Amino acid sequence: MDGFQAYGAGKAGGAFDPLTFIRQPQTVIRILCWLFSIVILGCVANEGYVNRPDEVEEYCIFNRNQNACNYAIAMGTLGFLCSAGFLALDVYFPQISGVKDRKKAVMLDIGVWKMLVFF
Repeated sequence: MDGFQAYGAGKAGGAFDPLTFIRQPQTVIRILCWLFSIVILGCVANEGYVNRPDEVEEYCIFNRNQNACNYAIAMGTLGFLCSAGFLALDVYFPQISGVKDRKKAVMLDIGVWKMLVFF
């Protein structure tokens, strides 16, 4: 148990190394999630609504269900904001020295992604 610290608090306060940060698996996954959320949001917002020549109003391409497009746009937006926010938190995380604050950050990360995946 020598050198064991909860939530990595023993390593807090170190210098930020961008190369090491980019190579971490969680950083790669967050960047990919951020890019995929941009793709989803862009596709649905740009090409998700069409109209026929004989109709005036646009409708959603997902079975003409407006709620389906609204849901896709909401999930794309939430994914974009959460990925960007947690990427920023990952940059700031090594500077957090309090175990309780680190625990809150980790639990927030787990809780938000669990809600997004199962919602």
